[in-house]
Amino acid sequence: MSIPRFYQNKPLSLGECVLDEAATHHMVHVLRLKLGAEVIIFNGNGGEFKGILKHLHKKSAVIELEQQYDVRNESPLALHLVQAISRKDHMDLTLQKAVELGVSEITPVISDFSNIKQSSDQFHQKEQHWQKIIISATQQSGRAILTQLNPIISFREALQKISAEQRLFLSPRATESCKEILKAKSRSTALFIGCEGGFSREEEQAAVAAELKAITLGPRILRTETAAIASLSILQYCLGDF
Repeated sequence: MSIPRFYQNKPLSLGECVLDEAATHHMVHVLRLKLGAEVIIFNGNGGEFKGILKHLHKKSAVIELEQQYDVRNESPLALHLVQAISRKDHMDLTLQKAVELGVSEITPVISDFSNIKQSSDQFHQKEQHWQKIIISATQQSGRAILTQLNPIISFREALQKISAEQRLFLSPRATESCKEILKAKSRSTALFIGCEGGFSREEEQAAVAAELKAITLGPRILRTETAAIASLSILQYCLGDF
């Protein structure tokens, strides 16, 4: 059985570490760990600490951090997923798998087909929820650096703001297949993926005008979460560490 990993948003050093309430609840009530159990603690900066569960309190746990070491499993490809906001279950799965596949940065965007008309407070709630998914996927996948989650912006704003050596967007109307990725030598890629229904024709025209390359994953129509998993896997295989 693998050693359970817990993220803590604070500086870490050898010695005693008091876990926050959320990590303690998961440790005690979900995993049911006992005193003396081995755990790994990380704070998203690239290193890990192995420790022992030393004390349990009602809302906190004390870990004795005994070993510190670096984790080197990040992809050499700086991969930025620009994902149009889809339905909750689809979006959650997309973000989870993107983290597992080594994406370094995620920007959620509102596209013409995104069914979202919410206030800034509700945007903040969504971003908090997505951050929890990123943390959970990072813990599970063994990564020690958190994928950066950027604030929600519009699709057209993303076209202007987001830069990379290679910028791609998925379209069933594209004439170039994903095999074109094999020809690239870039070390940074921004991938734009639509929500249910993809991007509108106007958005695709704006993307081409902004010098993004349209690519297709084949003759079949894929769900947005399937398209993300497939294309990110291809990019990592061609340009990353697979």
